[in-house]
Amino acid sequence: MALAALALTGCAGYQTDPGVQRHVPSVSRQDIITKIGFVTQDQCYTRAAQHGTERCERYLAQVRNIALSATDSTENPPQITDPARTLEQRVTELSGRGCFPPQPGTEQECTRLLVAADGALDDLHAALVAAPPG
Repeated sequence: MALAALALTGCAGYQTDPGVQRHVPSVSRQDIITKIGFVTQDQCYTRAAQHGTERCERYLAQVRNIALSATDSTENPPQITDPARTLEQRVTELSGRGCFPPQPGTEQECTRLLVAADGALDDLHAALVAAPPG
């Protein structure tokens, strides 16, 4: 329940919690799938095209942690680690563009990058669900 509350407050205007910045890997694929289920309730995912990147720092920190968890596990096959690395690249690209907060003239590009990161999260989720047990 507390994790759901964290995911839902991602766009609530809070400063990024330092605890979210630390990466603690999930121990199983099911844990990662569960985390994806929570973060995909955030407006930064559900309404990315309308919402833009404003107040999505926490959300992106959580998404990066999901990507790192999927690449950290030595038991995950390339069918999982490849989409996880792509997701991490999308988050890194978005974070490096000065989108937090978006500046005048960059909001459209930042929103496009957020939508791409959300798509990469979907790809990772599909890979996790489709992969045989490891």
